[in-house]
Amino acid sequence: MNAMYYNYSNYRNHVLPPGYYIHSNQLKETMKTTQPTYSINFEPIFFDHLMLHLNERLQVTTINEKLVGELTGVAVDHLQLTINDIDYHIRYEHIIYFRLAD
Repeated sequence: MNAMYYNYSNYRNHVLPPGYYIHSNQLKETMKTTQPTYSINFEPIFFDHLMLHLNERLQVTTINEKLVGELTGVAVDHLQLTINDIDYHIRYEHIIYFRLAD
């Protein structure tokens, strides 16, 4: 997947489609100086199911707790759940299941 990156300050209040990410001004320099390499286990069906519920209220059950909020972002390695105007970035490996909120 080829990602498109946008500066965070210009897109803070926008919902971007999958594959489009916002970043801080420091990301390019951080990537250049650290040269990170890592891999993720991408689950396309789980990702697709989340995309079907973008901008809806979900209950996300993690290994620690149940969270209820609006699904405001879906990325290859995490989802963004907004609860009381606070954005939570939850990595998929910490999620047990999700469902529509009551």
